[in-house]
Amino acid sequence: MAPSTPLARLARRLRQHQSLLLFCLRFCLYSVLAFVVLFALQDQVVEPFTRGIAWVTYKLMRAVGTPVWLDGVTVGVPNFSVMIRNNCNAAYEMGLLTAATLAYPAPGSRRATGILFAFLVLYVVNLIRVLSLLYLGYLLPGFFEAAHVYVWQVIFLVVLAGLWLSWVGRVRPVA
Repeated sequence: MAPSTPLARLARRLRQHQSLLLFCLRFCLYSVLAFVVLFALQDQVVEPFTRGIAWVTYKLMRAVGTPVWLDGVTVGVPNFSVMIRNNCNAAYEMGLLTAATLAYPAPGSRRATGILFAFLVLYVVNLIRVLSLLYLGYLLPGFFEAAHVYVWQVIFLVVLAGLWLSWVGRVRPVA
């Protein structure tokens, strides 16, 4: 028996992890596609979606008696305002989650259900994020930057990962 070459050993290892490698390749391709689509539909889809988040934020704050104003994607309270932009609207996080869900080997109906449920959760969590940051900027402006840049970024990533991992656990439970 001839000794195996480094290339043969690499090919054998790659075959052992073929499903993982295919997932990673599909995830990369779907991620690029999601971001290209979101970028291409910025004016038609992403901007109206962002204005919708601002409007819902405005309506909720008014409903509880907060003095608030709205101008497009900017929501403000006395002496403080936030402009909801791409990294604050959860659209790209939704695209990333969609890419991971589509890349995972699961039935189409389970993928669709997982994506729709995750979108709903991400929308609500993002709304809570925007509301809490507005109130924080209004009541404790010194804490706004740290909460915006550090705390909510981590919370959002944990929610995103948790949603996807819990979906994977339901689609393919560990034996």
